[in-house]
Amino acid sequence: MLLGLLSICILGGVVYCAFRKTWRAAGTYLLYEIKYNILGMLAIIHDLWNAKYNKIDLPSTPGKVAIVTGGSRGIGAIVVKKLLQCDMEVIIACRTIIAGEKTILQIRKSGVTNGQAKVYELDNSSLESVREFAERIKKEYDKVHILINNAGVMFVPYHETKDGFEEQWAVNYLSHFLLTSLLLPLLETGGRPDDCSRIINVTSCAYMLGDANFNDINCKGNLTQAVYANSKLAQLIFTATLQKLLMNRSLNIRIYSVHPGIVKTDLFNNSYVSKVKLLMIGFKTPEQGAIPIVYTAVNKDIEKKGVLYISNCRENAVLPVVLDTKIQQQLFNLSLKQAQLNDFFQYL
Repeated sequence: MLLGLLSICILGGVVYCAFRKTWRAAGTYLLYEIKYNILGMLAIIHDLWNAKYNKIDLPSTPGKVAIVTGGSRGIGAIVVKKLLQCDMEVIIACRTIIAGEKTILQIRKSGVTNGQAKVYELDNSSLESVREFAERIKKEYDKVHILINNAGVMFVPYHETKDGFEEQWAVNYLSHFLLTSLLLPLLETGGRPDDCSRIINVTSCAYMLGDANFNDINCKGNLTQAVYANSKLAQLIFTATLQKLLMNRSLNIRIYSVHPGIVKTDLFNNSYVSKVKLLMIGFKTPEQGAIPIVYTAVNKDIEKKGVLYISNCRENAVLPVVLDTKIQQQLFNLSLKQAQLNDFFQYL
């Protein structure tokens, strides 16, 4: 009997050693799922509680030019529609020209006849594509008034872009970092002291689960949920950093980050939530998710307040890590290196 017990202990030890990494990974995955579910439930409650504030009037602003990355579908398509209702010229920046043209056709069929809409190719997973897009915009426009960095992916299987970056990091964060730098001259020209140009980074409350250790930016071996949170945290830290730099240079440009809410879109296609529709009860519609983004693009009251993070058309506090100057500088320097920029303001 004692020999049998000893044999079981030895066998158990062997099994534990053999599958320790698998169990550890399973435990980490489970922990992230628990964290995301808790955060999601709190965010839905926040959205429902503040629904009365999530509304906006659409002013007529003819002559303004707006760029919306990822504007051919989901929240981005609704943002495009509402900006057209403001009589703006709206540039849809997306991977597939046909998808953008289809979106414009649907918007026109819905009865929106004002404003002008164009489609330009932009693949946010390619820094070369970002540079080509920016060059074309600079050739055809002398000013831009609103840049909405909206394109994003979530929970995708690990994949590196041709530039060597994890896909979520490249699409959600780094491509927009580079695009913003490249378009600064047009944004500067478009801004006035009484009507500043605006940069809007569409982020997520998932940033709260991010890790500010950017030493291993590709996060090889890490869960896709962790990498997504990191990309959104980077977005918010970048917003806070650039906000200070723009103010220090007295440029007529303002930058904001916006959390659209927990929105029912195909962004959740790689999540188990999309497989069980009942779990999406309480989610915002794309229309509701687009409202705080458009609010940030056109509302006059926020211009002089230095607002950093907006949710449901209201200013919200951010975690201390976002305002940590050491982390801000570390991320900014890393991003300059990855985007192959000597200076973020080198094109001004």
